[in-house]
Amino acid sequence: MSALSPNSSRGIAAATAAVVGFFVAAVLPRATWPLIDGDVWWHIRAGQEILASGAVPRVDTWSIVATGQPWTSQDWLANVILGLGENAGPWGETALSFLFGGFTLLAFWILWRAMAIRVPAIGWVSRIVWLSVGLVLAGPVMGVRVQVLDLLMATAVVWVLWRYLADPRRRWLIGLPVITAVWANLHAGWLLVFLLGGAVLVGEAVDRLLGRNLAERPPLAWPQLRDLALALLISAGALVINPNGIDLYGYPFYTVGITALKSYVMEWFPASLNDLFGWLLLGFALVAVLPALAWGRSRLRTADALILVGLTVMAWQAIRFLLIVGPIGGAIAAVVLAPRLSATRLGRRARPTLQRLAERRHGGPGVINAAIIGLLVVIGLGVAFLRVNPNAQATEIARGLPAGAVAWMDAHDPGDRIFNRYEWGGYIGQKRPNELIFMDGRADVYGDDLLRMYVSVIGVEDPQAVFDRYAIDHVVFPPDTPLAEWLDASALWARAYADDTAVIWVRS
Repeated sequence: MSALSPNSSRGIAAATAAVVGFFVAAVLPRATWPLIDGDVWWHIRAGQEILASGAVPRVDTWSIVATGQPWTSQDWLANVILGLGENAGPWGETALSFLFGGFTLLAFWILWRAMAIRVPAIGWVSRIVWLSVGLVLAGPVMGVRVQVLDLLMATAVVWVLWRYLADPRRRWLIGLPVITAVWANLHAGWLLVFLLGGAVLVGEAVDRLLGRNLAERPPLAWPQLRDLALALLISAGALVINPNGIDLYGYPFYTVGITALKSYVMEWFPASLNDLFGWLLLGFALVAVLPALAWGRSRLRTADALILVGLTVMAWQAIRFLLIVGPIGGAIAAVVLAPRLSATRLGRRARPTLQRLAERRHGGPGVINAAIIGLLVVIGLGVAFLRVNPNAQATEIARGLPAGAVAWMDAHDPGDRIFNRYEWGGYIGQKRPNELIFMDGRADVYGDDLLRMYVSVIGVEDPQAVFDRYAIDHVVFPPDTPLAEWLDASALWARAYADDTAVIWVRS
């Protein structure tokens, strides 16, 4: 019985309190972060400029190294959302934190409903457990980031595909081109429409060819597969509904082809057992991926296997995809493994207790459950607010971004030819829009050559040559780095400002 299903008795079930607690006291506080990601600031700036000019940018006008270079602003709509939030005043950043936390919460809720579509008998405990596994895996890469919109849209695609698997009528497939058209204006993660949809198309075709007798329901019939293929084809055509036109089609492939990303930009780093991301992914593989492939193979559709393995490999190659594989992979593990677990001796013993907890209670127990829900809501919202209120925002931003250095530059004007840390370019540019930055997080604008040049500078491979070539008159960079040591030792540069986060050097 679902914890949220109607019951003849009135009141609130204990299971309902647990479900509300998971979403409001676990997912929301984990997903609600301050604006500490460096990239979010150039997204904000782009959105503010679109709002001010009424036009989507076509070329770079912000940087010293790439002025005039083509810019495919594929995330213009997400940027506008961020720009509106920042323009809202002192509480705008707090509102953005809650908005993106809400997007994540909605994504988890979509998966919650999608699991019930795939396996109507799936229990509330199973859904909480496996979505919690996904939350742990995705948690370190959550925040106010446009990639959160990729998660939301990907879960919507999963819902459509699973709805179609359960009830293969054409009307459900209308959602695919609609989602794609919206996604094409939010972020380049729209490629997941075709990866997820293609996995279902290929997987169901393989299951039908092999004549698999699946425990859940038979594979899609050939006419139904034809309709899915047609929906994906229409979705591909819907991509053109964006300000960049056909340029959007090649954008993801161009970006993935920038090899410097994997050697310098952290979110593109492969997962490694030398850091938390690698250990989390290994744990996910051990508790979800391998058991689903081995123990759950009688219920595992080939499409599920393709998606689960494919997303895991993507996350292994670039940790930014942990945000996608965590929740969606957890949902797949749930629909495959939960029925097997419930059929074990322990699952059968626990079933009566879980059913009693899912029954609505009136009188004293119902009041207690309602009070627990209220308390959990207060705790969840309170913890989230403590993390992202304006004072907390300012403290966290100053801890990771050069807020003090920017204030000093505003007061002292050290020049207009800056060399800045790559991750800080968006923040400095948004706070000082009338001055060029060296570069920011728009790797697609700069390409391999300029990114490698930047890496050579911070690796102290004759940085003075680059400084002279671009007439750099001040440098903003973290202390205790090789470049900071080089600048301190050089007779051509002198410290003008320093704090725990950033140091400013000016030409002597």
